[in-house]
Amino acid sequence: MDNFEIKNEYKKARAGMLRTKHGEIETPNMAFVATHGKIKLLNKTDHKKAGTDLMIANTFHLWVNNKVPEIKKSGGINKWSKLKMPFMTDSGGFQVFSLGWGKVHNVGKIANKFKSQISNLKNLENKVQINNDGVVFTYENKKYKLTPEKAIKFQHDIGADIIFAFDECTSPYHNYEYNLKALKRTNDWAGRSLEAHRRLSLYLETESPSLFGIVQGGIYEDLRKKSSRFIGSLDFDGFGIGGSFGEKEMEKVIGWALSGLPEEKPRHLLGIGKIKDIFTAVEQGIDLFDCVIPTREARHGIIYTKKGKISIKKFKPLSRIYEKDKLKAQRLATIHNIQFYKDLFKNIREAIYDKRGMGALRKDYNLR
Repeated sequence: MDNFEIKNEYKKARAGMLRTKHGEIETPNMAFVATHGKIKLLNKTDHKKAGTDLMIANTFHLWVNNKVPEIKKSGGINKWSKLKMPFMTDSGGFQVFSLGWGKVHNVGKIANKFKSQISNLKNLENKVQINNDGVVFTYENKKYKLTPEKAIKFQHDIGADIIFAFDECTSPYHNYEYNLKALKRTNDWAGRSLEAHRRLSLYLETESPSLFGIVQGGIYEDLRKKSSRFIGSLDFDGFGIGGSFGEKEMEKVIGWALSGLPEEKPRHLLGIGKIKDIFTAVEQGIDLFDCVIPTREARHGIIYTKKGKISIKKFKPLSRIYEKDKLKAQRLATIHNIQFYKDLFKNIREAIYDKRGMGALRKDYNLR
């Protein structure tokens, strides 16, 4: 990827610069989640105050809410949202999991239960139908079919700077056989996504978006390494590490997933944003992240500090506002959490440039 430069390294950690047509992104960094093209509760002025370096919009939700044609007609998500910053879009692959097996298994991206504790592993029907052609979602009593070709077309129409190949995100409770089957499907969809991207890029009058391929394979070393070699061999501009796994397995899984990827291209860890996980991933060589944690927890009355999380109700400046105007307090908490994460990544980048490593910085953030 010609517009990504690694400027410094400390062991496996990298600090660099990713250039897009809507601005430069210093890495490591985080894309803040703007599901419908804007961060919830924030107006245009708030977005400017927050000063995010990168945002990620949700292709699936923009599609099912019929916003994609409107965004395309307006000239892309930047003009539509009136926000001058780089945007990513996901492919809809996460919704294959979150609306399907995630509901069946009652689990998110990080498993926090033993498999034996999940009583409904085989008892509930998966309302997301997956086959080699694509996926059929049942959403709000309607059927929606998404294929790799459609996922890429929608992302081109949205006009993001960075887009992702369509993939199948598996559950942390899926066995080896299922992960193998899903990986074959994801590899096939990667090729179809690339071909659709090449075809659509021929007709663009502006710079083509960067397309990232996604490494899958669950918690299985051979599958992750196999996926990494295959996806890394394709002509993607960067790479995402997808899927879900146990918290204790994260470091190993990231290492396996990175093993076959070109060093000179950016790596994005999809959907991960806990502070301790960010440190672990950066130390393995991850450049980019996205996660709902900073903004979602702000809406739930939680703000981040170096000493840990604090409830708005226990933090005097915001508690007084909260009593009078709950929404205003949530807005201010959202801006606060965004700034906290921006400062976190700035400190991480400085530690890499100064070749100090993450040890002292972990202590600053009350981590062992």
